[in-house]
Amino acid sequence: MVRSGLHSRARTICIAIGATLGSLTGVSAQQPTSNRITAETSPHASVIVVRPSRWQSALERWTEYRSREYRIIEIDSQSTAEQQVQAIRKAAKGCNPPAVAILLCGDVTREVDASEPGRNNAAFPRKATRRLEVLTPCIVLDTTVRLGPTTTPSLCTDAGFGDLDGDGCPDLAVGRLPAKTPAELERMLERSILYESVAPGPWNDTVHVTAGVGGFGVLADAAIETVTRRFLTEGVPDHFRLQMTYASCTSTYCPSPLKLRDSYIERINGGGLFWVYIGHGSVTHLDYMQAGNAWLPIGEADDAGRFRIRSRPPIAIMLACYTGAYDANVDSFSERLLAQESGPVAVIAGSRVTMPYGLSQLASEMINGCFRDRIPTLGAIVLQAKQKIWIDDEVTDPQSSDTESQQNSSRIDIRQRYRRIVTDMATALNPGNHDLLAERREHVRLMNLLGDPLLKLPYPDIIEIEAAETLEPGSTVPIRGTTPIGGRLIVELALVRDRLPEGVVPLSNYDGSPAQLEQMQTTYDTANDLRVARFEQVVAPGEFEMQVAVPDDLKGRCVISAYVYGDDRWAVGSGRVAVRKPK
Repeated sequence: MVRSGLHSRARTICIAIGATLGSLTGVSAQQPTSNRITAETSPHASVIVVRPSRWQSALERWTEYRSREYRIIEIDSQSTAEQQVQAIRKAAKGCNPPAVAILLCGDVTREVDASEPGRNNAAFPRKATRRLEVLTPCIVLDTTVRLGPTTTPSLCTDAGFGDLDGDGCPDLAVGRLPAKTPAELERMLERSILYESVAPGPWNDTVHVTAGVGGFGVLADAAIETVTRRFLTEGVPDHFRLQMTYASCTSTYCPSPLKLRDSYIERINGGGLFWVYIGHGSVTHLDYMQAGNAWLPIGEADDAGRFRIRSRPPIAIMLACYTGAYDANVDSFSERLLAQESGPVAVIAGSRVTMPYGLSQLASEMINGCFRDRIPTLGAIVLQAKQKIWIDDEVTDPQSSDTESQQNSSRIDIRQRYRRIVTDMATALNPGNHDLLAERREHVRLMNLLGDPLLKLPYPDIIEIEAAETLEPGSTVPIRGTTPIGGRLIVELALVRDRLPEGVVPLSNYDGSPAQLEQMQTTYDTANDLRVARFEQVVAPGEFEMQVAVPDDLKGRCVISAYVYGDDRWAVGSGRVAVRKPK
């Protein structure tokens, strides 16, 4: 008998290894806290908000909303990073209750009319009538890890603003909204408020992954895809619908190259919890894919305007170089995403050259924080991840130290489980004198959150479901469970993620013919839909039973998932079963 809830196989999403290979160029048993805020709630922590002195009015609605849980401390942005650090530390000392996060409001600089009076100090004048105005500075540091000629001598970071004791490791969560005007800031803040009121639906249980090609040859790139799928399969809870797009013509997850961007962007526009990009990147665009003799873009600067997300806007995790260079003299790809009225609600991205090992470790810890620990806010998830990779890798997570409890609990730490594999791989790929601890710490600085650090992630209630461990093809079986809420119950029977539907095979070679392009599109759509049966009914809180018909031709390992969608809450549960004929 299978008895399981959300946590039965909710191991962490290890885009860790996917990042380690693919970007060669991110649960505890307690019930989730409600996203509702009541007027009686007293502030349990302080938040320091840094904004240009004349932007107070743009914060009014957000401040009123967040003040139900936090004490908001506003301070003026300064002309230099050094001054800003001191202003933040001074404000933090006076916070009661203690500060937990910093929100930086404003881009680093913006170009303004030099003749306009009352501006902040100019940085570097460009033209006689134009100059750069400092809005909210970033910290520029020398890079400490150099891997090849593409490594830049310096990087920009916001992590140092949260480092109150000067040891290099951030103590507070930090997020930046890179607005250039008060109106832009007000719109970005409004999106954070709206995000927390999105109605339950399948978009809460969807993760999108877009991957570029490492460019190391057919066999190496095939191995990258295999390893990425393996760790995604082990890491993402079974009830999640994983939408995969892989920019390699010989992959089953590759649509027609001519429709690549249309395909994955349209899927993201349906909503989701995360959008993870793994691959090469630059300041304004993502990588290119090879289709025959042509090189086609995976994502261009103008593609940001094609994101028109209809439900829950996902949090974008860019496991790539440069895509988060918010101090560049042009808007970075991440900034362009945030500038859309219906694009991703937040972006976690690197400001300079990122490295495989450091990315993998940070990414796995971030997803640990979400799927394993169910940390309430995005900024706290990023903060915990950075603090964990800052320490020596031999220091184990105390929550994962009990081997027996690990085996009997969903709190499996994928980074701990596969740490030796990742470390050995990183050691083999890097020079003998390369310092892996230094690389991890570099990514504490390189990866920045562009978004509201107080953004609350949606976590479901738990459905306990019961089903036979073995099902017979063609049979009708009862699925029983207990749900804490009432609403629309959907039960799905699907293949496990490391399987593909019958008849789905990759191309052996690409010729670009119309028939082949149509075949690729069909294969891509089929590979991303592992459901084999779906059933629906309305249920009240408490026990339920649903009869599920097993398809006649089904066999092998499968997942049964149950979803109950209420008005403002939802609950999920899943369990694995085997489908086979009796002996």
